[in-house]
Amino acid sequence: ALELRQLQDAVPPFPSSEAFAVLRRQLGVRDLTQIFGEITAAPVASASIGQVYKATLREGETQVAVKVQRPGILAEIALDLHVLRLLTPLQTMFQNAVNGVQTQPEDIAVALQLVDEWGRG
Repeated sequence: ALELRQLQDAVPPFPSSEAFAVLRRQLGVRDLTQIFGEITAAPVASASIGQVYKATLREGETQVAVKVQRPGILAEIALDLHVLRLLTPLQTMFQNAVNGVQTQPEDIAVALQLVDEWGRG
């Protein structure tokens, strides 16, 4: 699990130009200065599903963290979950075989329910 966390945290940021385009589209503005007095040119943090910018709201000068989802990440996550769901019965049978336990239909059903719940997450 620690290795997976390190992989997730080691993802390089995507270009700020893409992030700002996402923000403009989601906020329905042509220019981010309509919303923010200032926003950092580069992200202050980056992870596997997005990155964060530090900004100051134009009105009220409140400092905020602006999270931007990595473009296309939902499709990637959906594909990963689909593959995981396909492999779950095999993994369950293999794990049970390694542990000397006969696989019951309920074992696979529970494992699939866990994957489904994780996907709703």
